[in-house]
Order: sequence, then C-alpha cells, then structure tokens
Amino acid sequence: MVLRIDITKDIQKSIEAVIEEARRISTDVAEEVEEILQQGRENPLPPDEVFQLLTKVIGVLKHSASKRGDQAASKSLEGDINQIVQQIIEIREQVMQDTLEVTSLAKKFELVAHKGIKPGPVLPTPCFQGKLIPMISGFVKTIDIQLWNENDRLDIHLGQFRQKNGREPNPEELLDIMFSNMELPGIADDEKEDQFEIVELARSIAVNGLRKAPILDIDGTPLDGNRRIAACYYIQNSDEFDSEQKRRVEYIPVWQLTEHATDDDRNAVVVSLNFESDCKLDWPDYIKARKVYEEWQAMLALEPRTPARHRLAQMKRELSMKFALGPDTGTVNRYLKMVDWATDFEDYHINQKKRDHYVVKHRANRYFQYFNELSNGETKYGGIAFTLNQDDGLKHTVFDLILDDKFTNVLQVRALKQTLNNPESRELLARARNESDLDLAQDHIQDAITTANIQRAERRSLGADSRIESFVKWLEEVPPRTFRDQIKAENLEGLLNALKLVEPMVREILVERGVEA
Repeated sequence: MVLRIDITKDIQKSIEAVIEEARRISTDVAEEVEEILQQGRENPLPPDEVFQLLTKVIGVLKHSASKRGDQAASKSLEGDINQIVQQIIEIREQVMQDTLEVTSLAKKFELVAHKGIKPGPVLPTPCFQGKLIPMISGFVKTIDIQLWNENDRLDIHLGQFRQKNGREPNPEELLDIMFSNMELPGIADDEKEDQFEIVELARSIAVNGLRKAPILDIDGTPLDGNRRIAACYYIQNSDEFDSEQKRRVEYIPVWQLTEHATDDDRNAVVVSLNFESDCKLDWPDYIKARKVYEEWQAMLALEPRTPARHRLAQMKRELSMKFALGPDTGTVNRYLKMVDWATDFEDYHINQKKRDHYVVKHRANRYFQYFNELSNGETKYGGIAFTLNQDDGLKHTVFDLILDDKFTNVLQVRALKQTLNNPESRELLARARNESDLDLAQDHIQDAITTANIQRAERRSLGADSRIESFVKWLEEVPPRTFRDQIKAENLEGLLNALKLVEPMVREILVERGVEA
C-alpha cells in the first residue's frame, strides 16, 4: 500500500523558510529551490518522493557554493548552506514521523478462513478499467466491517448529518441512514421507507447468499459493497429472517486489495463498479410471474386435499420467501392473477382464433402489465374483472384490442372500469376492434374513454341533490352517542373537513338565492 503524506502546516512553514533562506543567499538559487519544492507544496506525496525533493535541494545549494570564486564568500556561503541543510533534515524527520502515524492508521485488516476455505489470491486476476489488480479472497465476520462513511452514494445524507450534529456519524448512525431510519429533511415521502432498497436486497441475500463479494481496501474499508454489507447487518437484526438465514451471513466472502495497491487501483475499482454497467438485463415480469405460477401449481399438487384458507396463506408466504419477495404475499397474489389472465388471453388467441403461438406469447410478454389491470375488481360489481367474466364477447373484444396494439398505454386499460359499463363506450370499443386503420382504432378507444368519463360526471352531478337530501336526513337521525362511540376518529375528522370546505360555498349560493343561512 502506498502511503500518501499531506504537507502539514508545520512542514509547509519549514519549506517556506528554506526558500526564504535560499533567497537571502541568491535569487537564482531561491527560484530553483522554489521550483523543486513546488510539487511538495501542492500535492500529497509518498515519503520517498519527499526525500528525493529535499535531497535535490541540497544538491542545488552545494552546486551554487562550488561556483563561488571568492574563498571567504564561499566559506560564508557554506555555513549558510549547512544551516539550510539542517532545516531540511528537520523537515525530513517530521515527514518520517507523519509516515509512522499514517502507517499505524493503515493497519492491515486480516481475512479469515471459513468452512475450510482459506484466504488466497483471486484467480484469474480481476480487471478494472483495463487494469489487472491483484486481490486476495477470504472471509470476514460481518460485524467486524464498518460501512464506508466516504461513499459518494451517501454524500448528501452525510452532509445533512454533519450540518445537524457537527460531527461524523458513528457506525450505528451510519446504519440508520442506510436503513432509512433517520429523519433527514428534503427526502420525499415515497423514498423514506427504504431509500437504498436494503430490505429487498436483504431478502435476496437471505435466500441465495451473498453472490457478489464486497471489495475491501487493505485496512478493511469497503470500496464496493456498502449496500450488501448493510443488508447482511439487516438480516442479522431483523425478526423477518430465521436462524439459518442469519447464520448464512455471519461470515461473508470478500475480496481485498493487497499492500501493493495504489490510489489509481482504488480509483479504478470504484469507478468501474459504479460508472460502468454490468449489462445485466433483468427478467421481464412475464417470465418471473410464470416461474412463480409454476412453483405454485407444484405446491398445490403436493397437498393431499384442497387447502383451507389459512393453509393457502401459509403456502403463499413460503412461496414469496422462496423467491426473495419478502413475507408480504402481495406480489405473489398479483403474479398469480396476472398469469391466469395471460393464460386466458393466450388460450383464446391460439386455440380459438388460431393465431401464431409465438406471436401471441410475445404480445402477452409485451403487455403483461395490462393483465394486472384486467384482474382488478374480480368480486366487486362494476370491477373490470367482474364485468369481463360476465361477458365472454366483451372479454374477447378487449383481448383482440390488446393483441392488435390498439391500446396506447396501461392507463387506457385501467379506464376500462368506467368504459365497459357504458353502452355507448362499448360500441366504440367494438368499432375499434373491427377497424383496420390503427390510428382510427386508437381514436375510437380514446373516444370511448372520454364518453364514459363525461357521462359518469353528468350522472354524479344529477344525483347530487338526492344524495345530499338522503345524507342530511340520515345525519339528523343519528344519535349523538353513535358519533361518540361508533364512528372512527379519522372519519369524524373527514366529515368536519368536508363541512368546513362546503360551508362558505353553500352560504354564498343561499345569499344569491335570497335565502338567509
């Protein structure tokens, strides 16, 4: 490891003193000395380069003395030079002291063996930005690694912490920042829950283990893998994971730079792993959902009888954990419904319409999110799924529109909730289905949505008077104790806010009509 020495204020003053002393002797010498020391004044240098600069200064001064013809002047100058040399020796001693201090701080972080695997060189040698950088692979105990508080990913968060507290965060506070447990101003509400997506990563690691080793510097500083390390901490401290999953991350594999690594090596690792894409293309949801669906069917086949509701819930939770989706079964439920609708779509087009098998599959993949919208409202009257399941002809109309690319976006599919329950809009959808011109077909769909929305707004407006009349009558008949004992606080608050909102408007209208409020 190459140690870099920052020129401290004391050393800086000493160098300036050398230059001034040289200027007293000779302006030419002073300029040459200043030029030599300029690099040491401006940049951090390894100790050997500092020594080389100072030694070069001594050589310049001695050469200047040898050019003097006057013996007395030469002798006097030699005394001056000896004085400057003594200053340089003192500077070198200070540099050596600083070197020892930095060396003590850069104590090597030792890797350990785990399950019979001993530390050893990473082969083949890893390449970063076209440069081969030797590394050692081994294991470390997760709790022995401290997160890197200079990680650029945390730059804004750390700046906020320093401004608020006047110091650097300790390891526990750094974890709180990574886990989004620390309140920091300026973070959007939808980002506060898990801003660095640690929970999702932890669930993947709990199921699959740590598949990509973090990279540590010689002193144990993580140059890459802060999130993975934080996720391992999360697993160890969360009740979501069982004892086996916790044991899995007690020791984790890492790669470590050797003592010969340079700052250029470190920079190459950081830049390569954060600026260069690994070109990995995630599976589309269509593929993921089908894998989950196939596993679900296999689980059902192993059950001796039709599972009860509580058993189904347990099975779905197991399935969700198996695919690293967490204990919440929302994604599993969504995937299963979407695949059911996609299967219905494919069956209709392949078996009834005799369309090309793979053309249909490609369309189902491309528009898979549409099936999420179609599956909504399965048991609710007026819901998209409920309406389509009552009318195969209407369902097939929608399936044809999807296959023929006639919906322009998922929002149009979502709008079917109103459109399917409007006779005029349904007629426009049928026209879109039969229209060969794509632009005209898409116009018909948009017209169907617009028509449904206008008529819905009209119905709501026409029904307002009777609704208010019914509400007022009900409100007058509600016993006071009902408000006190049975209505939720949030509903009472909503009622109060609604009344405050309409009161000034109602008073103004009554005044216009000559009615005193």
